[in-house]
This record gives sequence, structure tokens and C-alpha cells, in this order.
Amino acid sequence: MRVLLDSDFLVGTFRKDDPHHDKTKRILRRLQRKEVELCITNLVKQESATVISHKVSMDAVRQYMITLKQDVDTVLWIDAALEARAWKIFLQQTKKGCSFVDCANLATIEYYKLDGILSFDTFYPIKLRIGQ
Repeated sequence: MRVLLDSDFLVGTFRKDDPHHDKTKRILRRLQRKEVELCITNLVKQESATVISHKVSMDAVRQYMITLKQDVDTVLWIDAALEARAWKIFLQQTKKGCSFVDCANLATIEYYKLDGILSFDTFYPIKLRIGQ
């Protein structure tokens, strides 16, 4: 199984007062017992580091980077073609406040034929959200 990590899941892992903190830990423990390839995009890696720096600390960001190097199997880079697909998905959205990074995640899941995403964001179809 190959799954993509989303920022809300990662922030929940590193922020102890996050409402999803305990659930992220349970899901990760369960996935460690299975053969799961954890993937992250360069955009999510950057976005998560920024949010962790704002909501937790720079020390937490440093720990986040160490953890990513240890636990993430694959970094998927958003190249020009994937970015173009993300823009197409983004511009088709009708709801106010849509996230470009979320649309890039959908494009990535589709392009790489990933099995789902570790996220609590209801933007993603329930069938894609792992551990829900």
C-alpha cells in the first residue's frame, strides 16, 4: 500500500494539543505493522514545516525534519506537469477557501496511483482517507 501524507495529519502528529494528535499516533502505529510506503510531496513537506513553526516551535520543526528522513519512504516532487494538473483541479473548485496544496495532493494521488491519503481534511473523498 502506498499512501500520501497531508499537512493536517503531520501537524497533528507533532502538536500535542492538536485535536487529532492521539488518532495520528494510533494510525501510525497500526500502519507500521503493515507494509505501507509513506509518501510526501515537497509542497506538503514545506507547508507542514511552516505550520509547525507557527503553532509549536522551531525545535519541533527540527524534530519533524529528522522524523521525515527516518520514516518517509518517498518524496514526490511537484514538477511542471503535476503543477499544471493541480492548477486544473484547483480552478475547477467552487468553494471559497480551497487549498492549492490539497489539489496538488489529489493530482499526485491520481498520477502516482497511490492508495490514499493520511488526512482528516473533508476536501478529500472518504474513500481516499486512510484510517477514517
